[in-house]
Amino acid sequence: MPVYDQPMRKLLGSLSQTITWLDEKGSVDVSSVPEGHVDAIKQLERIGIVHKRNNRCYELQRIRLKKLMGNLGMEMTELATAPEQPCVVPAAPIPPSLN
Repeated sequence: MPVYDQPMRKLLGSLSQTITWLDEKGSVDVSSVPEGHVDAIKQLERIGIVHKRNNRCYELQRIRLKKLMGNLGMEMTELATAPEQPCVVPAAPIPPSLN
């Protein structure tokens, strides 16, 4: 299987925007995660890259991420250059009283 076809490599590439966001933010409250990142965080939590601490905040497990990327032969710069999927945050509906 070619290196670029590996499922984990594709997954990390598609979730790179959320990984970068978490890396910049550090610890993020569960309630303050934008809708566009919620599904990605759940996937990252399943593979052990994100940890929910005290059921209140998400943290990026940098050591686990580096180890996983090292096994795939990737570096953090590859995540930054991965083709990004747009993070779509749905607009809140306008209440009828404001129309």
